[in-house]
Amino acid sequence: MNFLKCRLYIILFLFAGYFYSQFATAQEFHGSPDLIIYNANIITMDDPSFSSDPGSINQAMAIKADIIVELGTTEAIRNLAGPQTKQIDLNGRTVMPSFILTHEHPTDWAWTEPSSLNHVFPEGNEDIVVRFLEGTADEQIANWEQVLRDAISVAKPGQWIFLSSDFGGNFEHMPKLFTDFFQHVSLQRINELAPNNPVRVKNGFIRGLVNQRGVEEISRVFPGEYTGGGSGDRGPEGQMSASGRMLEPDIILHGKTKKNADLLKAQMELWTAHGISTFGSSPYTLNNLQALSNLDQQGRMPARFAWSYSGPNEELHTIRLLSALVGNGSDYLWNIGAQGQRVGGTCTTLAASQRVKQQESCVFDPGQPGRRVLEDIVRTGGRVAAMHTGGDKDIDNLMDVIEEQSALAGLSLEEIRSRRHAFDHASGAPRPDQIPRIKRLGMMISMINTVLWENRTGYDVAYRVRNYGEEYAHYAVPRQSVTRAGIMNTQEIDRALPHFIFYNIWVGMTRYNSGCDRTFAKEEGTDLITQLKALTTWGAYYVLREDRLGSLEPGKIADFTVLDRDILSIPVDDIPNIKVLMTVLGGKTVHLLPDLAAEVGMSAVGPATWPSRPLENRYVFKGPPKSCPPLQNL
Repeated sequence: MNFLKCRLYIILFLFAGYFYSQFATAQEFHGSPDLIIYNANIITMDDPSFSSDPGSINQAMAIKADIIVELGTTEAIRNLAGPQTKQIDLNGRTVMPSFILTHEHPTDWAWTEPSSLNHVFPEGNEDIVVRFLEGTADEQIANWEQVLRDAISVAKPGQWIFLSSDFGGNFEHMPKLFTDFFQHVSLQRINELAPNNPVRVKNGFIRGLVNQRGVEEISRVFPGEYTGGGSGDRGPEGQMSASGRMLEPDIILHGKTKKNADLLKAQMELWTAHGISTFGSSPYTLNNLQALSNLDQQGRMPARFAWSYSGPNEELHTIRLLSALVGNGSDYLWNIGAQGQRVGGTCTTLAASQRVKQQESCVFDPGQPGRRVLEDIVRTGGRVAAMHTGGDKDIDNLMDVIEEQSALAGLSLEEIRSRRHAFDHASGAPRPDQIPRIKRLGMMISMINTVLWENRTGYDVAYRVRNYGEEYAHYAVPRQSVTRAGIMNTQEIDRALPHFIFYNIWVGMTRYNSGCDRTFAKEEGTDLITQLKALTTWGAYYVLREDRLGSLEPGKIADFTVLDRDILSIPVDDIPNIKVLMTVLGGKTVHLLPDLAAEVGMSAVGPATWPSRPLENRYVFKGPPKSCPPLQNL
């Protein structure tokens, strides 16, 4: 742990050297724009209010370096062009600010789907033998031993083997694999098959198993680190396990930060291909943070990463240092707060059966280790951000901590509000009576529309209806209530499904669950503009960059995306079918499909150029799986 602590302080010290750069306004720029897009339908999203106004609509936009210089009519903006200005005629296509997801884990998703892993670690590479199971859920379960045997046959002695089931491009195999896969895979059998190779086996999601040879590797790299007995993501007191999220980046890729950087770059490129250019998340491990830092320093970041600290070191002086770093960083990698290792619990104030209540847990009750960390964050003037939460009771606990510790620190209400403390998911909170208190404290809420359709765990609305009753369906993602109260809320997918971005918008509007063929708490659905503000302008406030991200305005960074249809005028039910043709990050094209590239005289960019063609073979929206839990109360 001393080694980890040392690395932490070194990295954070380096981050402290970054500071905000001050951008000039349009009239202060000298010379001609580098890029002009024209004949477009530019939705600027420059109205951050709680109205249904998307802001001004323009025809053209001029960009110098990475900054928007001016917007206006096609004629006016083209008159700014010089001989070296690149001009792109978009033929009436719609342009929007690219999207901000405030709770998203590309560092996790890189290890849960095959596209980026196989792109960076192809067959025959020297680092890892990568295998994803293929076929239906039943076929994957039946074939895992043989696939592992085949991997062992080509692995060198001591080489890591990574084996995972595959939920599928639309999570079509998820319902069975999530519940059944590890019923058929045991550590004992993995140890018998692979005594000479460290092996990681996952079920298509975050957690997995590590064989004995793998545990030995963990002990070699981090002596004394908790391993979870070869499985799990959390220790007995909620601490991070080296056999959880740390395993892949910090153990399998130990000493291979460049490879990890290449992997994270590839994964983020898959998201920018769907218009998503900024992530709010914990990097979870120091190797991930170092890899992101390397990409930033080398000018290779294909997206922006607003990071929150989640451990492993939670000593007071570490928290003090993090509190001093809030907001600091570059335009591609900066700190937005901390959360600690122990995330918000599932405990609720709702009546339920004994079986359901026994499954609930509070993490922030008085005396709990998780509460102590929150207390230190708030008391030292830091910000709680990017924190998973489940039930409504721990949100009460969180607000108690904010009020009590802010008072001890001598903070005024205005100073408390300026912190923008946040909680994420909103899968079971806030309750209606919590909303005024949240507003008074100036808090923000990151909301996950995914739980309205997924039907996988107790987080999801269908399970909440089963466990607590239909009358509490409005506790899940109450976006309409929160918006009407004047509380900024944001968006997340929180799954390796970037191509579900427009479906999630539609679900947030309709609250329709196709697996159950039910609409849950329709009154909490919102209009389209609210969903878009949550993805753009309000998201920029969450990641503490509202002065430069989230809308298309002179002086802001040129992050935008080009859509294949007008999102403001098409039928609502056509929204899930929208495709992203082009994404620009700071004036640089990071995604461009071949057809539009040919039309505008450019070359395709991003995953569209990968030999595996993931945008055609995997990242194609077909709808969620048709599964639904029994909805009667337990």
